[in-house]
Amino acid sequence: MEQKLACEDCTREQLLSRLDEIGLVPPADIYRIAQANPLADGAELARAFCDAEFLTPFQFEVIRAGKQSDLKIGNYDVLDRLGAGGMGTVFKARHRRMKRIVALKVLSAHLSKDTTFVQRFQREVETIARFHHANIVMAFDADEAEIGHFLVMELVNGQDLSSLVFKEGPMDVAGAVQCILHAARGLEYAHAQGIIHRDIKPANLLRDESGVVKVTDLGLARFAQGAADTTATSAEGITQAGGILGTADYMPPEQAVDSSSIDHRADIYSLGATLYFLLTGKAPYKGASLMATLLLHRDAPIPSLRVARLDVPAALDDVYCRMLAKVPEDRPQSLKEVIAALEAILPGADATPRAAPTAPAGPAVPAATIVSPDASALSRSETVAERPPLSALVVLLVEPSRTQAAIIRKYLQALGDPTIVTVANGHEALKAIQTQTPDVILSAMHLSDMTGVQLARQVRAEKFAIAPGFVLISSESEGQDAAEMSLVAQTVVLHKPFTAEALSDALKLASRRIHSTPTRASPSRASDIRVLIVDDSAAARLNALKVLTSLGLSQFTEAMDGAQAVAVLACSSFDLIVTDYNMPLMDGCAFIQYLKQNPATATLPIIMVTTETAADKLNPIRKLGVDAICGKGFPVDAVRPVIERLLSHH
Repeated sequence: MEQKLACEDCTREQLLSRLDEIGLVPPADIYRIAQANPLADGAELARAFCDAEFLTPFQFEVIRAGKQSDLKIGNYDVLDRLGAGGMGTVFKARHRRMKRIVALKVLSAHLSKDTTFVQRFQREVETIARFHHANIVMAFDADEAEIGHFLVMELVNGQDLSSLVFKEGPMDVAGAVQCILHAARGLEYAHAQGIIHRDIKPANLLRDESGVVKVTDLGLARFAQGAADTTATSAEGITQAGGILGTADYMPPEQAVDSSSIDHRADIYSLGATLYFLLTGKAPYKGASLMATLLLHRDAPIPSLRVARLDVPAALDDVYCRMLAKVPEDRPQSLKEVIAALEAILPGADATPRAAPTAPAGPAVPAATIVSPDASALSRSETVAERPPLSALVVLLVEPSRTQAAIIRKYLQALGDPTIVTVANGHEALKAIQTQTPDVILSAMHLSDMTGVQLARQVRAEKFAIAPGFVLISSESEGQDAAEMSLVAQTVVLHKPFTAEALSDALKLASRRIHSTPTRASPSRASDIRVLIVDDSAAARLNALKVLTSLGLSQFTEAMDGAQAVAVLACSSFDLIVTDYNMPLMDGCAFIQYLKQNPATATLPIIMVTTETAADKLNPIRKLGVDAICGKGFPVDAVRPVIERLLSHH
């Protein structure tokens, strides 16, 4: 349906002026669309920009009101308003450089002036940034801008369970149990980190388009006793600000009495109350007032699920009633106990609720952080074993989450059904390597006994005639650890979320077997020079290709950041590296440090391409021993001497 754009107080001239001021649309495109619509008024011209996808209707309404500066928050462009809560407003936004779509939560303006609320917001940032779990919404960034403090989080394409039930009605038993299981696994992880959520409710559980449920809104989370770096006094001071914290419809009795002294069993109660809502469409208790509701939680009998729904198994009703016990000691004492009980009631409930068994189609999901170089780029001195088809591989999957393991197994089966050996932790993986001799190890970053990086290093410390490849599944929030992983030989970093095709590319690259140390023969002609171009900008890579081609070079491999480049270098050799400075995951400085510390690449000529001019940025690069530093224009005069020196060494 066509969106009607109001433009009573925004003329054509004002629109063009404000677009030029905010910089959301490239000047050339502003000119082009304005020229193509010479007679359009403000509303018609705005519609033309929206039709061309340069503006969203929300952006135009903000510009129309003359508040265009509000569309720039730190490094992010605001695309839409998603909603508002007690602590602030949530926007859909896009990172200006990386183009990643995120959810951006801004602290309310009046709260930004309140020191206590700012402290609480900062605690939310610190809390969520520590988490990485498939069933918890990830945090990417946090900062302060003119508009106030803000937190950047994973954007979940889906809806919260409250909205879902209000829209579609109560869930079937299997779907409700699976949603609770997903939330329980995320909360179990949080509890293991010493974190209590304290506001579990349907609105704080998001289900994405594939059916995965994620816990969000950790604004009320508090460190369990002894887990915080801060003192108990300061933590409680923040916790107690404003009185009772939580949502009355799902709040355990003890939380209404003293919010600061509750433990993880409060989340178990709230999760049980949420299960009741998913199956009935209403909260278990609802009084005429806030206080009346709190008293019902304390005094009223627990409403039976079996009375509300005849199809609810008696065993499920029993688990639910235990979760809603008035006294914490009468509840299950851990979410591990809850998970085990629910899985026993509903076999196979660890599968993703209503999730498609195959990878989602389309380009919306980012590809893996890998590059599959052409086999012709390998040095003639390298001996590469013939790469078997995926169906012939033995894949060791190291994944503590049964849900994630099931999803990955479905991807692998769709890709050719290789032999899959699944283990849950690092020590089990090390044992399986000895008995199963896998071709590739596919590991999560966070295991119960070690990290994926530590597992990779232990695997590489073993002496194998042909070492298995290693693929690390990592989120962008783990960029530093993933960059460290990329320094381990014959490894690939695979970003979440990923498609089946990206997983296939990662396995293919990791399963390459190089039996001898690659060596480089010095090139005698410009056409013999093999160049690795590393830049996250496609336009910059294209420009470098044009300049190098004009100098007679013809052998090129491209990578989008340092981590990709390291993966390529694990199985290919080059004579020249051209790298950008600012890149995601592993920047140019870290990449050059890797090159200089690795004996196989320490002497490679390096050209750094950057817009940086500050001495404190460039001097460390010069000290590392790059051959040239030039601007983004990549001038021929700066590049030619490097090529001539390279050929003179022949």
